[in-house]
Amino acid sequence: MDTKKEKFSIKHTILITLAVILFCGGLTVFGYNYALKAAINNSVEEARANAKESAAQAKDIDIAEELRQKTIKDVKENGKMKSYSYAEVCSMDMSIPSGVSVADLKLVTRYNLVGLEEKLYQMDNDYNLNCLLLLGIASHESAYGTIQFHPNNLCGYGYSGFSSKEECLDTVGRVLAKSYLDPSGSFYKGKTIDSVNKTYAADPAWDSKVARKVTSFYQTIAAERNKRIDELK
Repeated sequence: MDTKKEKFSIKHTILITLAVILFCGGLTVFGYNYALKAAINNSVEEARANAKESAAQAKDIDIAEELRQKTIKDVKENGKMKSYSYAEVCSMDMSIPSGVSVADLKLVTRYNLVGLEEKLYQMDNDYNLNCLLLLGIASHESAYGTIQFHPNNLCGYGYSGFSSKEECLDTVGRVLAKSYLDPSGSFYKGKTIDSVNKTYAADPAWDSKVARKVTSFYQTIAAERNKRIDELK
């Protein structure tokens, strides 16, 4: 064999061998890097999923505990309420707010008065008025909002209607506070339900009917409040 050809053949073989080694090495490195990258991605995704699940669980637990603590706080802040007797309600100063909550009012509203709890609560806070008196009047005069001789006139006040039930409660609540229960008011005769009766209604038994409703409201609210507080002990 020619020496030059032999050298060329050896050199050619060596180059091919090196190329094959480099190619195979490249494939190995590529495969390793791909596998490593895939493993890392899978680990990252798994870690994210686990973190998300843990966060969701922690959030659920925190929210549940937060709601529980808020309920306990609300109940304790409202405190126990005395279950007033009929005689005690009859002698009660109705210019002093009742101290009930919206949740309390939801226990005692009925029929077409349901949904007015926020407005009644507002009356208790905005005016010098026990909102249970207003609720008692509305319950008696309109049979819990089912009978109205004038549109939305829940309280039998005047001879006209109102644009909404809320407007009626706001108007009558303000009039009761400023004209009936305030010593400077034009219809003031005292601060009890009986005193309001003297200038509000012609029926001499009106005050006893309203007072009985107010008594039942207090007793229902007191029973539920005290039950909830006892359950937390």
